[in-house]
Amino acid sequence: MDKGYEKERFAAMKIKISVALKFRSFSKRQGKSQSLTLLAMVEFFDHNGISPDERMHETIASLKYLIKRRFNVMVAIMRSIEKEQTLPTVSMIQALFQQELESDGEEGWEGDFDFFEQQLTEKKIPSNPELLDTETTVPKILHEHLKEQMEELKRDFGYVLDHLSLVKNRLGKDYLKLDLDPEAIEKYRQKIKNL
Repeated sequence: MDKGYEKERFAAMKIKISVALKFRSFSKRQGKSQSLTLLAMVEFFDHNGISPDERMHETIASLKYLIKRRFNVMVAIMRSIEKEQTLPTVSMIQALFQQELESDGEEGWEGDFDFFEQQLTEKKIPSNPELLDTETTVPKILHEHLKEQMEELKRDFGYVLDHLSLVKNRLGKDYLKLDLDPEAIEKYRQKIKNL
């Protein structure tokens, strides 16, 4: 008997035979009586605000994995911001306050700005003039993302080149023939447009 429902009577419901067979096999797989299985299903839909007609198109496990990956990306971005923006700013502010405490107050504000400018020029501008245009700092996560995009473009371009053939024309110039369906070409066009 169902715990908590021993004294309740049963009610008959009109259900099509094929639906009843499916529901009975589902109840057996759940290891519950038909009444408790139906109650659990109704409570699940009520509690989660989901309609039985809606399809989620993905399993809950895949959604959990996707959310976990997103959180890992967010953590990586926050660490990158902390390392490349927050910590240098804090160290510059601390250096400014340290300079203020060490000075006797004779230089005033102009000395602080000179010190600040000196720190910026020492840390940000490379000493070799040839490196001014070539040296750029890119966050690691952005670098990894660009690397993945580059590999994907290489694969796509290789696939397109594999389906390209030279056609010899006796009367005019030779030409290249691309043997791809229009959907694939449109897919590659959209992918390049979204980069």
